Amino acid sequence: MIVAQLSDIHADGSSAALDRLDRVLAWLKTIAPDAIIVSGDLAEYDHDASYHAIHTRLAATGSPYFVVPGNVDDHHALYQTFGQQMGWGGARPFNSVGLVGNGLRVIGLDVTVAGAHHGDAAPVLDWLEEELNSGGPPALIFQHQHPFLCGIDGKDHNICRNGDRLAGVINQAKDQVLGLTCGHVHRPMFTRFAGLPATMSPSVARANRLKLDGREPAVSDPPGMMLHHWHADALVSHVVMVS
Repeated sequence: MIVAQLSDIHADGSSAALDRLDRVLAWLKTIAPDAIIVSGDLAEYDHDASYHAIHTRLAATGSPYFVVPGNVDDHHALYQTFGQQMGWGGARPFNSVGLVGNGLRVIGLDVTVAGAHHGDAAPVLDWLEEELNSGGPPALIFQHQHPFLCGIDGKDHNICRNGDRLAGVINQAKDQVLGLTCGHVHRPMFTRFAGLPATMSPSVARANRLKLDGREPAVSDPPGMMLHHWHADALVSHVVMVS
């Protein structure tokens, strides 16, 4: 099964932002993923119209999709467009969960903090603990802010806080957790978290340059996505950049 991950669309009312999304979705159409997860920052301006445009495009893929908020999303407008489909109540956090085929579960965590760029896992831990001890199938967890250090200059002050407690819930889960993936930094990366594979999807919006130890390239990357392929009880994640 294939789970496509989009992140950081940052729709803003301009045609340019949606053009980038259209290019990514045109590539994705050739794969026909079994599900799509969107790990936050769908829109940063003109939220109502932007969410409607994104909703229309996601629905046209024919794949089930699941979203969580990012730090620039408007929670009320996001709820108005996606709330019923995601099964959200009127109050946050806006977590999401769904089955992909017969044997894979995606669990989306709303770790955003109103009015802040950093995240916080603490408000969702009780819900996640219950979900991961329900006897469900193997799970891929996704969220917006990264709970692991990324090492990119200036980005780790907006990390997801209480990552140690999040790791504890994952480590103590009775259900199998395949890994965790996120967005937020606009860079693809691979590491480990809670002893499991952890990834970050590239952004649909303009990428941040890879600034490490004060060294920074002159060229930004094109829009991209991540494909998580679950086969024979193994999860392999692929980065796709769309020129």
